[in-house]
Amino acid sequence: MRIIYFTTACKKEDYVSFSKMWDSSLNASIQNLHNRFIRSLALTHEVEVFSMRPFSRRYCKLKKLDAETKQEGKITWHYLEIKRNKLLRYSTVTKQCNKILSKMNLKDCIIITDTLNPNVLRNSTKFAKKYNLPIIGVCNNTPSSIHNTGKSYATSILSLAENLSGYITLTQGLNTLYNTYNRANLSFEGVLDDNVVINKENEYGDYIFFNGSLEPNHGIVQLILAFRELDNPKLKLIISGYYPDNETLIKVIHNNQNVINLGNIPSDEVISLASHSLLNVNPLPFTEDFDRYYVPANLVDYFNSNSIVVSVRNRQFMKSFKDDAIWVEDCEIYDLLKGLKAGLSLSKENRAEMIKKANADVNKLYSMSVINRRTILFLKQFLKQKE
Repeated sequence: MRIIYFTTACKKEDYVSFSKMWDSSLNASIQNLHNRFIRSLALTHEVEVFSMRPFSRRYCKLKKLDAETKQEGKITWHYLEIKRNKLLRYSTVTKQCNKILSKMNLKDCIIITDTLNPNVLRNSTKFAKKYNLPIIGVCNNTPSSIHNTGKSYATSILSLAENLSGYITLTQGLNTLYNTYNRANLSFEGVLDDNVVINKENEYGDYIFFNGSLEPNHGIVQLILAFRELDNPKLKLIISGYYPDNETLIKVIHNNQNVINLGNIPSDEVISLASHSLLNVNPLPFTEDFDRYYVPANLVDYFNSNSIVVSVRNRQFMKSFKDDAIWVEDCEIYDLLKGLKAGLSLSKENRAEMIKKANADVNKLYSMSVINRRTILFLKQFLKQKE
């Protein structure tokens, strides 16, 4: 079996340099999930990646994105040329995909596709139909969550995705949303990165860490205010992540020298910071929609770090990690402050025991080898149906 993967993701090292070419921050959570998933599949199978990297004439410093092919173990990264002219982008990408696919032996091939980018989805479904290949959608968020899009965008995405052969989703809620005909599906909350270079130096001293969405309605404001209530001048709060407008954040941080905003940083740096922190915090509010459709960014990585996790309750994670974190009711300042104090007051023995258990539990569920075994078994059924 050979896997053909349509995505906006890049090779890990390439994404770091590519993101520096932007005046606005890119959403790294999409890159991280697809890159890790691709590498997990490539542990045992060849993966041909058709990468349609994001591009903006306004925010990207490059005039266009050139075509390039790179090899990474069993992965072939086909970076497609992205034209500056928006009207030509879809047609030129389609021509490139057609040229590459026409030279490939497509026997026992299966397509996997990102489901949040319309250009990716249109091309993947077009070629799945042309070559009569099974096509599986990876659904990691709702289309309505994409910034600066309206109802028509969400409707279009869901319409394009409704006739896929099967679905891989981060939550059962996303499966219900995308998989309207109740086709075969697989669900997991994330993938651990098994190839991380952790910085051994801790330049910040004692700190609490958060990485994820820096949008005000995702709990970051309450976390900063709860941290202030600790009133510990020796302790820092380090935050990083994605948000296109930092105005609210700047106002909340004000002149507090102990709150450090690193912005959007590479995934290896995120994991390094999570490994050296006293606490890793997920302040995402508990709402029915968030709980149904949204996986808190980097919570999987938090459980694999050398640190205590403090998190607002999440039904799915609480099933598997009930005793592996300090769970709080919601993202109210009082709740978060209570959780922070509980985490900081743990004895050395209890801290070590909780971290050890969390590490073991998260690797049983989300290591690359585990995700590989589950996914390959899932994919094989579609090739059998084709016979």
